Amino acid sequence: MARNDTSNNSAQSAALDHVSIARGYPLGIALFYVVGCFIWLAICVRVLSLMPPHAWALNVCVNSLLVYLVVSHYTKRIRILDAAQEEALARARGYFESSVEGIVSVDGAGMIRQLNPRGQELFGYREEELVGQPIEVLVPQRFLYRHEAHRDAFFKAPKSRMMGRGMEVAARRKDGSEFSAEISLNVVQTRRGKLVIAFVADISERLGMEREARRNETVGALAAVAAGVAHELNNPLAVMAARIELMLAVDQDLSAQTRDDLMVLQKNIERASRISHSLLSIARQRPGARYAMDMNVAVEEAMLIVGAEAKGGVIRYETKLDRSLPEVMGEPTGLEQVLINLILNARDAGAHLIRVETAPAPGRAGQLRLSVSDDGPGIKSDVLGKLFQPFFTTKSKGTGLGLWLSQRIVRDHGGSIAVESVAGKGTTFTITLPTIDGSSAGRAKLPGRGEPPAAPPQISAARSNRPGR
Repeated sequence: MARNDTSNNSAQSAALDHVSIARGYPLGIALFYVVGCFIWLAICVRVLSLMPPHAWALNVCVNSLLVYLVVSHYTKRIRILDAAQEEALARARGYFESSVEGIVSVDGAGMIRQLNPRGQELFGYREEELVGQPIEVLVPQRFLYRHEAHRDAFFKAPKSRMMGRGMEVAARRKDGSEFSAEISLNVVQTRRGKLVIAFVADISERLGMEREARRNETVGALAAVAAGVAHELNNPLAVMAARIELMLAVDQDLSAQTRDDLMVLQKNIERASRISHSLLSIARQRPGARYAMDMNVAVEEAMLIVGAEAKGGVIRYETKLDRSLPEVMGEPTGLEQVLINLILNARDAGAHLIRVETAPAPGRAGQLRLSVSDDGPGIKSDVLGKLFQPFFTTKSKGTGLGLWLSQRIVRDHGGSIAVESVAGKGTTFTITLPTIDGSSAGRAKLPGRGEPPAAPPQISAARSNRPGR
């Protein structure tokens, strides 16, 4: 914006200066010729008094010729000046109306005097709606208490500069919405006093791109960490899996309880191995293998893993699953990981009731909705907007990666995740995912007729027909 402001301001200021000079020329020229005429008349009177009477005809001819020359020259000069003035005004108007930035002119009292078409587009007002209104109608409510003081200070020592350097600058539209703005202030001297010309640019898109670039840098760093963690986990997991498999195969004297416990350990080792593969997939910036899966089954699997607390009566779980929902094309381990993370977060927040529901997404054909709600203390409004940022956490021992990774997994599946919370009444996380029936991409990934479906990667271990606890 700074480059555009410089060129636009210089050109417009030059045009305005030219107009001011052009307006002063005719008066100066007229005064010059009036004084010249009086001097010439005085000379003519003196000359005629010395000349014989018959010389008056010659004098009239000479004076007529001189008057003609003066009038012709003066008329030509006026036409040139008028054309220059019109050109300067047209040029200034062209700069004003064609600027890619909004231009707002404000007088010393803080009243809006002019708004260009781009400004009307940015703020959602027509020019006639704003002319005569205080500039504060374009300022967000939270900045009003200090804006008037800033404006008064600026008019005491006005100079062209960027507004709010190093500060958050936002502007308010007619509908009350806001946008991030970059504003430069320029001072123009007029016959009615000083005018401040504000050039306004919407930089929301640029800031979004900068945030995305920073997020990508963070993702790259996290991917490197994830790759290292996954690599270090694989070896001990393989050792544990092999030992458990050997114990189950060789020692036939194990009690039923011990055998069941070993099978539960084996199941969770397999899950940890799949999570490790998922981390490697994130590190490689490519999603894991996708399968046609029932989200209700994913919910049940997640509940088996986190449902141990319900036995003591401390936490109560409720599920309301729509069995008629179509399948989704997803990576089971990743989606189960999202569910487990949301449920454990609710548990850690102090919830006593956690409810998981699946249903068709209202108003979204071909999509399903999965919600995890609790009766916990809720989340403060100033925290809600930061929940999905990497490394942000409200837990004393949290890493701040759980919700960020959950959002990433859901987005990789073409879905979205949102959160609503009321202080003292609980929190609800809502996941929306495209179903196979509503996703042509999903249908394209289904195995062809007669083609066996792919199976998720597993480590070598004995399997059990009983679900893990």
